[in-house]
Amino acid sequence: MKKIIFTFICISAVLLQSCDNKPSLNADQIIDKALHAHGSDLLENSVMEFNFRDIAYKATRNSGIYEFTKTRATDSTIVIDILNNETSKRTINKIPQKIADSTMANYASSVNSVIYFAQLPYSLNGTAVYRKLIGEKIIKNQPYYKIKVTFDPNGGGEDHEDEFIYWIHKETFHIDYLAYSYCEEDCGYRFRESVNRRSLKGVTIQDYNNYKESVQDPDLSQMDQLFIDENLELLSEIKLEEVQITLLK
Repeated sequence: MKKIIFTFICISAVLLQSCDNKPSLNADQIIDKALHAHGSDLLENSVMEFNFRDIAYKATRNSGIYEFTKTRATDSTIVIDILNNETSKRTINKIPQKIADSTMANYASSVNSVIYFAQLPYSLNGTAVYRKLIGEKIIKNQPYYKIKVTFDPNGGGEDHEDEFIYWIHKETFHIDYLAYSYCEEDCGYRFRESVNRRSLKGVTIQDYNNYKESVQDPDLSQMDQLFIDENLELLSEIKLEEVQITLLK
């Protein structure tokens, strides 16, 4: 009788553990779920327009063909920076400008960076993107996967040395937080908290509170703990305004 009871208890324990343990996901699977949760697949054939800090941006994608523009207008001058599959260029009042390659590369990088963040997590599906699950974290009583993202020098763009960490909610698969290191004129770290999430044409749009490090040379992977401990300084607000999305297919 004791043997039967013991066997029953063992079987019950195994079954209970099996029910409680959800199948583990790898980094690629988590990113795929985030792409779906954010409606990123819809951006593959779309036109997205928005204003950011009084500058107009437009991202057109059509089956692998893309063109990004940044337009600044005054009473008498319209400056447009254009980045597409083939080239990057600047026009002033529709007249193409002769600009040094290094300078134009900086202009193009600026356009690409704004579009990258505005359309997250769309670009995390690129062939030059390396994704790694580095842990999990509880932030504000919510569970997150921590995904580290780096880039291949071949195809990773001008800023391929930058590193990112994304905190993806374990249930909704939304990107609620992200952090990154950068080196431009200077080097530093940023941590962003998503706010004002909304949906437009099935695509998730969100703004961010943008924080900077308050300690010297923090470990990028520990930026979440600095945020929890209120050891980050609010630097700015990232707001996308007058957002419009047109689906092409």
